[in-house]
Amino acid sequence: MSAKKWLMMLAGAVALALALCAGANILIDPFGVFGDPLFDWYSYNETNNPRTAKIAWLEENHGAYDSYIIGSSSAASLEARTMEKYVEGSWYNLFVYGSDTRDYRDLAAYVLERCEVKRLVVNLGINEANVYDSQEDTLNDRMHCLASGENPALFYLRYALGNPRYAIDKAAARLADTELPQVFDVFDVPSGCYDKRLRNVEKVGDPEVYAAANPGSFYMEPDPDGLPYIEACVQSVAEIRDMCEERGVELMVICSPVSEAQWSLYTEETLRSYKTALAREVDYWDFSCTPVTYDTRYFYDATHFRTTTGDMALAEIFGDETVYRPERFGMYVTEENCQEWLDELFAYPPRLPVSAYSVETPILMYHHFTEEPAQDTEVSPETFAAHMEALSQAGYCAVSFQEMVDYVYRGAPLPANPVCITIDDGYLSNYEIAFPILQQYGMKATVFAIGSSIGHTEYYKDTEFPITPHFSWDQAREMAGVIDLQSHTYDLHQWAPYETGDRVRSSILPLEGEDEEAWAEAVREDLAYYDDVRRQELGEGFCALAYPGGYFSPAAEVLVHQSGIPVTVSIDEDSRNVLVQGLPQSLYALCRRNVTERTTVEELLRMADG
Repeated sequence: MSAKKWLMMLAGAVALALALCAGANILIDPFGVFGDPLFDWYSYNETNNPRTAKIAWLEENHGAYDSYIIGSSSAASLEARTMEKYVEGSWYNLFVYGSDTRDYRDLAAYVLERCEVKRLVVNLGINEANVYDSQEDTLNDRMHCLASGENPALFYLRYALGNPRYAIDKAAARLADTELPQVFDVFDVPSGCYDKRLRNVEKVGDPEVYAAANPGSFYMEPDPDGLPYIEACVQSVAEIRDMCEERGVELMVICSPVSEAQWSLYTEETLRSYKTALAREVDYWDFSCTPVTYDTRYFYDATHFRTTTGDMALAEIFGDETVYRPERFGMYVTEENCQEWLDELFAYPPRLPVSAYSVETPILMYHHFTEEPAQDTEVSPETFAAHMEALSQAGYCAVSFQEMVDYVYRGAPLPANPVCITIDDGYLSNYEIAFPILQQYGMKATVFAIGSSIGHTEYYKDTEFPITPHFSWDQAREMAGVIDLQSHTYDLHQWAPYETGDRVRSSILPLEGEDEEAWAEAVREDLAYYDDVRRQELGEGFCALAYPGGYFSPAAEVLVHQSGIPVTVSIDEDSRNVLVQGLPQSLYALCRRNVTERTTVEELLRMADG
């Protein structure tokens, strides 16, 4: 073979390989720059690189939005739907990974030039003054050419001829995709925010449990350079301000909540310089150092505040008194009041004692009451009366789950020595025996009733199998004020020997081999139906659910809270229930102490003492 022919064949092979690579990258489009013609999977694309995929999304959908949030990944906790609650408009969160205000300026210029914009929010942390124009050049962190000004031909060629491994990984991930987010698709595409459904159901209340679950998340290496890019950072913000003023766009600048781990890296002089320089150019809301700074539970890690913490900041900005936030939570800073604000901040750091915004609330668990207890789920009237008398005389105050919700969500006070008394399943003995005893000792309880069994006194549902009698809706109404009825699901607590077929749901978890979507739909239908029934019978929906059998999963937690139920209860006894104001997660998967006929008064009081 001649050298010329060999070179021609080599060139042809290279051309074919490049063509195949480009075809795969364009068709599968792992970064979303070509419109993702095959999968239309922008959650994946944005996880790979939000700088490219979000711009590509907006090119097709910018008509759906008129207001934008710009910032680093911490800005994801300023949710579009929360902004829409306070400000008329359609919001999109255009945050990107990293913390470079050069990117913010480019993104602001893009939306202001190519989209119809009424309002713009710029979120600043501290890192924005630590890095500037970092010029990252990989496919995962390049800015889209429509925002960066890069030559479009070179930009698209770069992604067309990128490593085909990206396309292969996307195709493989598609086969493993589920309804809930995984590491490869962590975005809620229509809002631009992270999809934090799973992250937001982790247990948060007990600080020891939270610390053990997040080892090392709140440590940061000392920063010897301080904040070297204060001037460049502030100049970029000033340029965004000028672009907004030129176009009549309303601009809001928010300095986001910062953890103590990050705040303490810098000297007072450095932080004063940053805040003062910023105040010379724009007015801003400053939440950098507040009481939540000193409690890691309000943060996912050292540099990312929780969505609920962002909700608190927005509630402060818009004066929403229905949302809890502590005193000294933020300040609207201007050039005129900046020094006074900083003087107070550094002279009197806003640290609060933990007891000022959290409380331990033990939960006791009973089931059935009978004169002759034969198993651990049964307690005699005499024992229950002795328990209630002991709690009352020891100064414990029984609280409802709605009171616990009001404490966490709105900061409403709880009485001293709170304890929560729960009774599972909804037996008639709850009405005939527990109800009068609770009245006698001035206590109250919550019954987690199985919806399909309410009012059944002889048989299991529509069968001829005998059943331990359950109280009725009329009796539930009679007990109101002393016994509150909450959810044990409508019909996800089935008794297998009395059911027909092999699809018996004895818990909220999926059946073996069940499709995820089918399971999720079954759970949603059960929760929605039972909630409607309660509204018809008692006038309002559920605020708490006890998992049948105590079994649950993060996915089940997501479904329950999406249904509008703020409290979930397990049968675990592995930690304390510490309710934290402003943290709804402290109401999730609460632990309970099982009480039996053998539980002595002394043991019960130890349970109530945590």
